[in-house]
Amino acid sequence: MPAVPEDLFVKACSDLVERNKEFVPPFGSSGSMYIRPLLFCSGPMLGLAPLASDYTFLVTCMPVGGYFSSSPGTVEEGIHAVVLEDFDRCAPRGTGDVKAAGNYASDLAPVHEAKAKGFGTTLYLDAEERRFVEEFSVANFIGITKDGRYVTPTSPSILQSTTNMMLMQLARDRGMTVEQRPIDFEAEINNFQEIGMCGTAAVVVRVASITRGENVYRIPGFDVLGELRARFTGIQAGTEADAHGWMVPVCAAPVPPAVAGGA
Repeated sequence: MPAVPEDLFVKACSDLVERNKEFVPPFGSSGSMYIRPLLFCSGPMLGLAPLASDYTFLVTCMPVGGYFSSSPGTVEEGIHAVVLEDFDRCAPRGTGDVKAAGNYASDLAPVHEAKAKGFGTTLYLDAEERRFVEEFSVANFIGITKDGRYVTPTSPSILQSTTNMMLMQLARDRGMTVEQRPIDFEAEINNFQEIGMCGTAAVVVRVASITRGENVYRIPGFDVLGELRARFTGIQAGTEADAHGWMVPVCAAPVPPAVAGGA
């Protein structure tokens, strides 16, 4: 699929928010405006082929609340995850590292099973050895070790989260060591003081426990990740300085009449 030109991509997102600014959740609420760009093949073709004659690019937006607020337990308490040994998120050398709609299909049955058992999400290990941490259902894995390192997995099957990239930078700003590397589940899971799942909608949410078989691994803290989340959302809300130039002005906020009149 052809890449969407960056200027067109940014303009489409900006114009969309400008036209729907009255639906942006108010400042100080837990809501946000979720923006979802989409590119799909189109054109008069029924058979299978690697290329299409036409492609359609569109962007949608909607006001949303907290992504995991309806999961078992509360976000403050933390999400309880489970490793389901009978399922894999994606195959090696597949499309796991691509933001493709089809990648979500393989998680639908497992996450439904997990929630039926009282868990909030699934955690996947690599499909080849079932040894290394890959991703949660719809979010990257982040861990803070007991000696204060920020660790997140690397794998050709993992979708690289922009949110994770920015959280890594904020961790470096704090002077933390950041490691992107394979994480051996059995050998390392007990070395994490904090674990979070991160993504655009979730930002970073506490994981309180991970169950694999008969073993339940409880993760006690969320102090560092909680501070990184507060810093990140503060930059989004404009209450924290944007030292890295991540923010893009979209539309001017309306000025209250009292302010406009000098009162």
